[in-house]
Amino acid sequence: MEKNIVLAVDDMPEVLQCINSILQDVYDVRLAVNAASAQEVLESTPVDLILLDVEMPGMSGLGFLEKLQKSETYKNIPVVFITSSKDDKIVKTAIKNGAKGYITKPFTPEALRESVQFFCL
Repeated sequence: MEKNIVLAVDDMPEVLQCINSILQDVYDVRLAVNAASAQEVLESTPVDLILLDVEMPGMSGLGFLEKLQKSETYKNIPVVFITSSKDDKIVKTAIKNGAKGYITKPFTPEALRESVQFFCL
């Protein structure tokens, strides 16, 4: 059976490695350290889900989500934000702009697996 492809985008390599180690047994995980590298992955690989950090240098996760939503090619890919922000306004903005959900950092392996499984059904 072919694995679903999950793109994780976060500017902190240790978070990406954590996500990869939690998900790699079940999913084909692609990693990107910013919006530009995420765009490169999207151009070469059809992904089933994007896990996206909110706060990144350069283009923020919210900015990248907005870009995805304007694209006929990418607008239907579910996006789940991963954030350490406690600001409800950011989460509400993300959902209003098309995010399917969010996970707060620090997250447990179970919470991450459950969220990804839910969106990759």
